[in-house]
Amino acid sequence: MDKRNLSILLVDDEESMLEWLSLLLEQNGYTVKCFSHPESALKWSQDNPVNVLISDIKMPAMGGLELFGKMQEIYPDMAGILMTAFSSVDTAVKAVRGGASDYLIKPFKTDQMLAAIEKAVREKNMSMENRELKQKLNREYDFQGIVGRSEPILKLLEMVRRVADQPSTVLISGESGTGKELIAKAIHNNSLRKDDPFVGINCGSLSPNLLESELFGHIKGSFTGAYRDKEGLMVAAGRGTLFLDEIGELNRDLQVKLLRAIQERQVRPVGDTATKPFKGRLICATNRNLEDMVQQGAFREDLYYRLNVLPLNVPPLRERREDIPLLINHFLNGGSYPGKKLSDESLEVFTTYTWPGNVRELQNIIERVCVMSSGLTVQLNELPVFLLGSVSQQVSSPPEAFEEHDIQQKLPTLEQIEKAWTYYILEKVAAGEKRAASRILGINETTLHRRLEKYRNDEK
Repeated sequence: MDKRNLSILLVDDEESMLEWLSLLLEQNGYTVKCFSHPESALKWSQDNPVNVLISDIKMPAMGGLELFGKMQEIYPDMAGILMTAFSSVDTAVKAVRGGASDYLIKPFKTDQMLAAIEKAVREKNMSMENRELKQKLNREYDFQGIVGRSEPILKLLEMVRRVADQPSTVLISGESGTGKELIAKAIHNNSLRKDDPFVGINCGSLSPNLLESELFGHIKGSFTGAYRDKEGLMVAAGRGTLFLDEIGELNRDLQVKLLRAIQERQVRPVGDTATKPFKGRLICATNRNLEDMVQQGAFREDLYYRLNVLPLNVPPLRERREDIPLLINHFLNGGSYPGKKLSDESLEVFTTYTWPGNVRELQNIIERVCVMSSGLTVQLNELPVFLLGSVSQQVSSPPEAFEEHDIQQKLPTLEQIEKAWTYYILEKVAAGEKRAASRILGINETTLHRRLEKYRNDEK
């Protein structure tokens, strides 16, 4: 949103604070409306849109927290920045849990306020865009649980919409943790079968004998421990959807039996001579390359072509990095940590990491840092060491040390590595803040100043 179109409502019972802040914000291109009485501000807001509320907390008649809560009922997407001269952890917790974007303690620097406004607007815009996207999709389609607005995920959801009502088998491929089961459920929920069962099983979680019994069922006495007849999942799915996760883990014998069941649409329980009809739709998923397995003789070619009728590929998280902030926000608000958030530096690390475990790994790490963090905001030094270490591998190296076309080049010296890493932490992670950079590097500020001075002298 353009600054000129951004409506800021400033409320403080101190006239001097109102005058100073309004001048500051107007000089920076913002449109500001000021009130010294919260009741007047609330009344004005009922007829005038507000994008950002900046309010003092301690005011007579109505406090800033109460004002913010009432105005959020009118403008749910409004960002809130609360100010106070009295630092209180309880008040900060209430402010953040109430949906405030930031909490500033007076006196604060001008750049702190400007940064808070930019951050608040950025977060609210992201939240609003994501909600609008979900609303647009959910007008006709149920994609509950799938978070993202990147081009790869939107293309995937469009494919889900197209295949949902088709009776053909769907093969979903993708790395572990990308959300293949969520996609399978989305296909089911948007199909004509949505009122029938969705039944799923992981083919790699059971031994072949147990898996055969689970899929096809068995009759009493067919093997040791079969004390009663058991209906298999292929029959239990009825006219709904049967989801076979990690289909590449099936052994050759089960591949043959599954192929026969798909071809004949009939299931023969273990130990039985009669068959039962398979009426459901089959959706399979794998994190393995089935085509390579066919070439290697590990997976039947005829079964592969039976399954690969409508192929879908779920992109890894590293190919849709713009979804990472949305996912983080989803896990924080949807879990037990609605008051928690990541610092800007921590978020930078999260968006830089390659996430080999994809969305599942991201969710686990969010839970971990929220539990281990001592404050409301997860700081850089509270992140797992391996996350910070992964960033160092992406540091731009001196050209003279890393020219790939020149095989005669020498490896970089320790001094070159230290220099590149120091500048990366200072400029990219700590945003120029030397105190933060020294903390991340594990050195004191004096040592950091000496290093930087040496680097400058060496470049002269």
